[in-house]
Amino acid sequence: MTINKNLLWEIGTEELPARFILPALESLKFLTEKKLKDNSLKFGQIKTAGTLRRLTLFVKNLADKQEDKEEEIIGPSIEMGLDKKGNYTPALIGFAKKYGVGINDLIIKQTEKGKYFCLKRKIAGKKTIEILPQILLEILQNVDFPKSMRWGNYEIKFARPVRWMLCLYGNKIVPLKWANISSSNFSKGHRFLSKEPLKFTVANWKTYEKTLEKNYVIVNPKKRFLITKQKILEVSKGIGYPEIDNELIEENANLVEYPFPILGKFPKDFLNLPEPLIITALKEHQRYICLRDKNNKLINYFIAINNNLPKNVNVLIQGHEKVTQARLEDAKFYFEKDLKESLDKKVDKLKGIIYHIKCGTLWDKTQRLIKLAKYISKKISLQEKLEDIEKACFYAKADLSSEVVKEFPSLQGIIGSIYAEYFNKKGISKAIYEQYLPSAKNEDLPKTKTGLVLSLTDKVDHLCALFGCGEKPTGEADPYGLRRASYGIIKILIGKKLFLNMEEVVNYSLEILKDQGFLKETNVFLDILEFLKKRLEGEFLNLGFHKTLIGVVIDLPFNPFDIYLRIKTLKEFQKKEEFINLIIGFKRASQILKGLDLSILPPLNPDIFKLEEEKNLYFQILEIKPKLETYLEKKDYSKYLETLLKLKENIDNFFEKVFVMVDQKEIRENRLKLLSEVVSLFNSFGNFSALL
Repeated sequence: MTINKNLLWEIGTEELPARFILPALESLKFLTEKKLKDNSLKFGQIKTAGTLRRLTLFVKNLADKQEDKEEEIIGPSIEMGLDKKGNYTPALIGFAKKYGVGINDLIIKQTEKGKYFCLKRKIAGKKTIEILPQILLEILQNVDFPKSMRWGNYEIKFARPVRWMLCLYGNKIVPLKWANISSSNFSKGHRFLSKEPLKFTVANWKTYEKTLEKNYVIVNPKKRFLITKQKILEVSKGIGYPEIDNELIEENANLVEYPFPILGKFPKDFLNLPEPLIITALKEHQRYICLRDKNNKLINYFIAINNNLPKNVNVLIQGHEKVTQARLEDAKFYFEKDLKESLDKKVDKLKGIIYHIKCGTLWDKTQRLIKLAKYISKKISLQEKLEDIEKACFYAKADLSSEVVKEFPSLQGIIGSIYAEYFNKKGISKAIYEQYLPSAKNEDLPKTKTGLVLSLTDKVDHLCALFGCGEKPTGEADPYGLRRASYGIIKILIGKKLFLNMEEVVNYSLEILKDQGFLKETNVFLDILEFLKKRLEGEFLNLGFHKTLIGVVIDLPFNPFDIYLRIKTLKEFQKKEEFINLIIGFKRASQILKGLDLSILPPLNPDIFKLEEEKNLYFQILEIKPKLETYLEKKDYSKYLETLLKLKENIDNFFEKVFVMVDQKEIRENRLKLLSEVVSLFNSFGNFSALL
């Protein structure tokens, strides 16, 4: 009888970077599941947990042995195994001898190639404790980290040096050896608050988790996050409201084994600095959490998360406050230095800052933005904002030469907007911030018309410039964020209901690059459009549109909002029974025309129609064609499809009464031409063949 036991494996390390922990735990779980299945070991739930000093794996109900296997080995064919007299040949005798069985132990199996001698044998599964060491070592060698390192004289690599390993299967230690570390049934608690080794006699998750928590280690990352968040709220009570940034709290939670938040303060004078600068200085350098008052104004307090609580808390607080003051002094120095220099001077400095080695400086980019933005503005009828748009483009990248952005790159656009306000460029300050929307952390779309054009222009230029200099993404790699830029273009055009022919815009952008001498790859136009189409397909899938519907519209001239309106209307009509039946008629017409060169067909001649059904279809096409053209022009796609539905009866009657492929060439070609007219009405909306 198979007995199930639990596996508990803790890999103790030097301190891991916070960003390594969660991906490593995902990798550990994935590898374990795969290895156990590959080795025919049944198991229950797999859990992973970890802190900066340990990665833990727990497998519930891991079978104590592999499943038995039945192996089938094909031997010689009947012809090869028996001679003409029916005696065993040396080939058959050798086969049986090789596997240590008698001839009588073999069976005859019918295969696709004929009858063969075959050996069926049962292979008993090995005990889990015997194969676990090799399985676990293979997992250990393949855990995925952003970076790995070697230590000592060992050839093995891991994110950080391994210092201990707890490894229990049931109540037995699994014998593992990694570098100079041997497995045991001991773990360690908190580095400073737990002195004695922690002994475990059996692999039990609750016991393990509770024992560690008593020794100031919260091993479950989700629980550690929630406790960290709870303690932040507790320590700030009565003082202010912490700025809850879940990513920052998660990072802090992964920098400690047990959170000890403390409340500190800084001089009020620093509150005169822009709030984003204060928050960023404390967050990015110190990972501190800022506080606000009930009116949502920043106050001069912060929360720091510690991994230890010393006897003299005041000394710890003073240390944090001293560092905070130094950080804010630096931020103030950079900010005040920037204010001494005009925006125009900052723009002039862009001439010496490389945008990309293959496509010029930020000054070159600024000139492209001005030209392209004017073009886009006219295309979307925003000429009345042309002066503001041109000014916004000119100052868009000014803050990239500022001291603040050099120190805090994440403030680009944000600090540029603040500087625009300070230097009386208030009409464009919001646009300078909005040029980076939508972003990975902020899905909002630009609200101002100037910001909308600037954002579109910046993203189109970025996409065309990088493609144009040969830096298009390969595989998953996208170091310049071209996928994000493409999604941004699509989200803005659809979200803001803007009709814009992107084929014309991309072509114009490439012309600007060519004029500047930065278009190294001259045949990238189609590559860029295909890249944008892939992103539009992805956006449509996210919005819940089926692949077949996407296929109908995706190859139309690339105007994302226009394509969106068509697919949205098509989805609504797809539910109507009469529309489904109409598509059946389209399918019959398409199949008849398939493979024919329609360009050689003569013009339609109503005088040679023989039957009422073909005449009726012809005259109805004449009647509705101008209406359909008007609906296309007005983008009224609902009316377009409603009008197409009126063809259903005449199409059905045509196929019921009219035989198209008659012997008389003139009549046959006339009827084929009529069907091609029907199909063209559908194809003016989209490629309906994708629905077939």
